[in-house]
Amino acid sequence: MKNILLPAALCALAVGTMAAASVSDGGEPAKKPAFEVYEFPYGDTVRTYSMYIPDSLAPGRPLVVCAHGYGSKTRRRKDLNKAADKYGYAICYPDGAPDSRGKAGWNVHYPSQHTMKVNEADFFEAFVPVVVERFGLNGENVFLAGMSNGGDLCYQLAYERPELFKAYASVAGLTFDCIYDSLRLTKPVPFMEIHGNHDTTSAWQGDHANKGGWGAYIPTPLAVSAIAVNNRCHTMVCDTLQSLTGDPGRPIYHTLYTDSPYGANVEVYEVQGGKHSWHAKDLPTADLILRFFTPYIKP
Repeated sequence: MKNILLPAALCALAVGTMAAASVSDGGEPAKKPAFEVYEFPYGDTVRTYSMYIPDSLAPGRPLVVCAHGYGSKTRRRKDLNKAADKYGYAICYPDGAPDSRGKAGWNVHYPSQHTMKVNEADFFEAFVPVVVERFGLNGENVFLAGMSNGGDLCYQLAYERPELFKAYASVAGLTFDCIYDSLRLTKPVPFMEIHGNHDTTSAWQGDHANKGGWGAYIPTPLAVSAIAVNNRCHTMVCDTLQSLTGDPGRPIYHTLYTDSPYGANVEVYEVQGGKHSWHAKDLPTADLILRFFTPYIKP
């Protein structure tokens, strides 16, 4: 793995800081940072992000932007980095902005986000080309994956600005009533959802009464099928997978909506008994996401 290229304005500062930190107070070499944090000036703020770039990655390769969950400290995912090595992607991990609670996230209009002014579609429209140019990637092949709040962002952008990414992959994401009622899906987009049907944070059955406090949202099967309908998929194929745990009482129901005239498939993995998680114990989540994106890479 290599984490490369600080912004030019920060290079001198970064080199000096790393040199000063290279030896601990006891005279022993300090541990090398696991990753580097880069800065992106945006409006009157400075946003941050980190990168994973496989050592063997050739110039012009595709990029996956991975959006973290609300207030989550999990910004980078080892399994996604490992899958990037296998499939030949760069991974970008941007950091969300703080809301009224001081928790970083993506503005999908949670009640606590009423103070947030950022329009996430505008942010990513400005952010992605900078990352693509800085790291020598292919701007035609940029994908979005997200967990929880990051999954909510996938649905929101699929409605608001679908052309920003070639395909979307949500884990435990939601479509809020305000999006579903006020916006229309327009451009067909390939979309994947991985979701536990015992998730009490992002309920599989939806939450029109807003009992969870995130805002009212529609059931996951409806959210996914709405995109499949917009993509004009003609065929639905269902199968059952075994959990990686080996538990026969924990099957995974997989539904593929295919035969879209636009070549935009939709997939959903329903984890039986699954709670609010990345679901890596049940599924090779990262591998499934990059495998889903790969057919949509433009040569």
